[in-house]
Amino acid sequence: MRLTSSFAVFRAEPGEEALAQARWHAREGHLRHAEREYRTALGDHPDLHRGWIELFELLRRQGRHEEALKVATDATAAFGSGAATPLALQGAALAELGRMREAVRALEAALERDGNLALAWHELAYAAWHVGELTRALLALDRAFALEPHTDTLLLRGRILRDAGQYEAAEVAFEGAMQGADYDIPRREAERERDATRRAASLGQRRPKDFDARERLFVDAGSVALVSAVEPEGDLAAALADALSRAVALVRKLGWHPAAVAGVEPDDTPLSRHLAAALGADLVAAAALDPGDRPLVVTVLNHGGAEWVKQLARLARWRCGTTFALVQQPGAAEPADLVGVVRALNGAAAHRAALAALRLSAPAAGPDQVAEALAAGAQAPWRLRLSGPG
Repeated sequence: MRLTSSFAVFRAEPGEEALAQARWHAREGHLRHAEREYRTALGDHPDLHRGWIELFELLRRQGRHEEALKVATDATAAFGSGAATPLALQGAALAELGRMREAVRALEAALERDGNLALAWHELAYAAWHVGELTRALLALDRAFALEPHTDTLLLRGRILRDAGQYEAAEVAFEGAMQGADYDIPRREAERERDATRRAASLGQRRPKDFDARERLFVDAGSVALVSAVEPEGDLAAALADALSRAVALVRKLGWHPAAVAGVEPDDTPLSRHLAAALGADLVAAAALDPGDRPLVVTVLNHGGAEWVKQLARLARWRCGTTFALVQQPGAAEPADLVGVVRALNGAAAHRAALAALRLSAPAAGPDQVAEALAAGAQAPWRLRLSGPG
């Protein structure tokens, strides 16, 4: 059960004073400091069940699954081979590593030792979900929630229901997680999941497994990719030139009519100058933007940098404006409304490809039907930003 993600365990409990510093660092996002404090506390107090669980989850959240498995092994040494909690942690780590049969065996062994361990039921649901046993996963979650009502159980329930195409039920689960969260981080996570569910539902009566790559990007991030994925050996500059042409056509088709275009970083100037000229808009520094500009904020590479995040926060506050990233890194925390391609590039490679694309004279191309339908839909993030909270 992803306890540390919702911070539901961060309450004053007898005997857990030694975890106070570690929990504060984790809550503030100081992950290295939090890990060090957890390890120190557990070295002094190896009997702290919650400490082992929270350190495990801290590593799990960072994708450090082998190290999380080592924490489960260390917990077994601390509590003995007959203890249920270390076995549940072991099963969770094995599931993350894709060793599903071993994971299920460990979790079932944990439940044989303690059938009322909500953590083990939650993790059994997680493992069952990942092998496609949705009914078993939901039944296990029902047991976990009955034993220990928890935000993360609601989040997992919503994800499972969404995968099953039960969008209304999934949204109810995510709304419940939002209302039950005591801290901003899990509340925002639940809100993102709810919004993704609404986008999935907007694509018709299909399950997520039937979505194509661009539909999945739209559901997961809210971004509309203007061209299909480019293979590693493909001509990236030509694809980006095509995306630029399609971006101009789609901006016009959607009726955005930006009066100003601004790049986020100094290296974005060639791109912002090109788009401003193509759209008949003014080229403006990002710091000088005004809500009346109906701004289009652009960047060559969206990697979730501080300036990009700052400009998106301004647009959200103003309830206006739209965004375009020529290249967006996979999993970018603050996705753009429109994206040329999604590609794992560093800044230097992205800017070289962008400059090459700007030198090409790509034939004028209109938006394809997929991109236009996604961008024009009622659940597109730019529409929701302009209409405000609702």
